[in-house]
Amino acid sequence: MSSLRELNIDGLIGPTHHFGGLGVGNKASEESQHRASNPRAAALEGLYKMRLVSSLGITQLFLPPPARPAWGWLENLGFTGDRGDVLARCADISPTVLSAAYSSAFMWTANAATMSAATDTMDDCMHLKVANLSANLHRSIESEERHQQMCSLFANVPRVRVHPALLSCAPLRDEGAANGMRLCSPFGHDGCYVFVYGSDDGPSELQQSRRRPPRQSKLASQLVAQSLQLPSDRCFFVQQTPEAIDAGVFHNDVIATSHENLLLYHEQAFVDSANFIDQLSEQFSSRAKESLLAIQIHASELSLAEAVSTYLFNSQIVTDSDGGWRMICPSACQASDSVQSFLARLRRAVPTLKQIDYVHLQQSMANGGGPACLRLRVILDEEQIHQLPKSSIITEDVAHRLQSIIEAEYPTHVTMSDLMRLDFATHAEHIANQIARVWGS
Repeated sequence: MSSLRELNIDGLIGPTHHFGGLGVGNKASEESQHRASNPRAAALEGLYKMRLVSSLGITQLFLPPPARPAWGWLENLGFTGDRGDVLARCADISPTVLSAAYSSAFMWTANAATMSAATDTMDDCMHLKVANLSANLHRSIESEERHQQMCSLFANVPRVRVHPALLSCAPLRDEGAANGMRLCSPFGHDGCYVFVYGSDDGPSELQQSRRRPPRQSKLASQLVAQSLQLPSDRCFFVQQTPEAIDAGVFHNDVIATSHENLLLYHEQAFVDSANFIDQLSEQFSSRAKESLLAIQIHASELSLAEAVSTYLFNSQIVTDSDGGWRMICPSACQASDSVQSFLARLRRAVPTLKQIDYVHLQQSMANGGGPACLRLRVILDEEQIHQLPKSSIITEDVAHRLQSIIEAEYPTHVTMSDLMRLDFATHAEHIANQIARVWGS
């Protein structure tokens, strides 16, 4: 297989985007709870980022927002009958369940699945393992929806296998590519996979007192690697530090990131960090025939608190059509002297990093998701790319159609009280159906 290319898949932010404070261990989500949201601004911010990536000559795909509220899910919980009454009863019995039924957290597509490239697998196929997201009530709804969408997206693409999620239970909690990194040669081959988990669920660990619970289990990571058909010598499993999790690092992509042969990580990202980096560097160099560029950010340069508040590590690094790297950072990084100092050091160390772009994602950031949270990376060859449905690819025509729907239909002000209104629910479903028609056209 030759001419490998990295594609980005973003989930379009839905019209019911709101601040319900549902994210377990997510500091931004906790702090934004009950604020008024602006779904129109959120969706336009996400669409702008997709257009930026597309303008760099990178294939950018989108997934439509699943319809919300999730009526079938509510019915399964016992909320049956007239829909207006269902909303009222649910709000009375459990506002948290009502908020979950309306959740637009599917926007963070990095949690949708984990990928393995065909050049790395034992059967020469690209694999996608959908995440169960079982650590969160509101996100567990997404698993089957995303599985169906991925199956549809790749239905006619040769050598792609889409796998359903692991059983949804606490020991198998899996949050997708946000807890994984693929390191490879500049040509996309020779991949090594890093699976980052928060807990091994051993008896001694479960007895520890933590302010915020870990959301990825070691067993889930190991089973995902099995599903991805990856040889064991390509896989590395490393634990997040409890200090990072307690500081609000609910996923690895809040404290570390990678692109090709580059690994950026915070000093407090991993347990036994030095040993892990040594082993990874040795295996990577042996396989890719080049050195791993592992760059550590010391706590003295950037505290855990500032790493979480700026989402520096959630920046999106891509290779443009000319072979240069672009780093898409949250706009919060511009206001941080510590981040700016590090980025200057990074540009000196990485000559291929041509430009740093800043994007405004205030609505997503307020709920705990930066640029990289919004995308899932997949690796395909030219033949496979040509078999993707054209309506799923962000072109100017597709982007214009989406923008027209967003500007005409999306609400600009949503609070928890709106979730109890049947007219709000009906209109949200109407919008989701419009976008689904664009995706399926």
